Amino acid sequence: MIRVLIVDDDLRVRSALRAFLDANPGFDVVGEAAGSAAALELARTLAPHVAVVDMHLPGVDDGLALLRELMELNVPVVAISLDLAVRQSALDAGASRFLDKASVPEFLLDALRQMT
Repeated sequence: MIRVLIVDDDLRVRSALRAFLDANPGFDVVGEAAGSAAALELARTLAPHVAVVDMHLPGVDDGLALLRELMELNVPVVAISLDLAVRQSALDAGASRFLDKASVPEFLLDALRQMT
């Protein structure tokens, strides 16, 4: 089972990602977070194999900063965003993959499988 942490400020996105992964064998969503602090706490306690992280988190949260911190915890990251301008920044910060949120259903499963 691939243990996945989902980080997105939009509950609907988190719920949709969870439902999508739950419908596919081989994936276990071990946690969900709306922001960086909660994501880091979950990453430390739940030891996910990979995190799916929105690059645009609200307030002082920054998806790139979170990505770097998750990398320090040895949690590979699939960065997601509707804003394709952040693609290169996410990859430069250490994301293993970057997916346009519109293409997530098409490419997410393969991306997660390739990372573990």
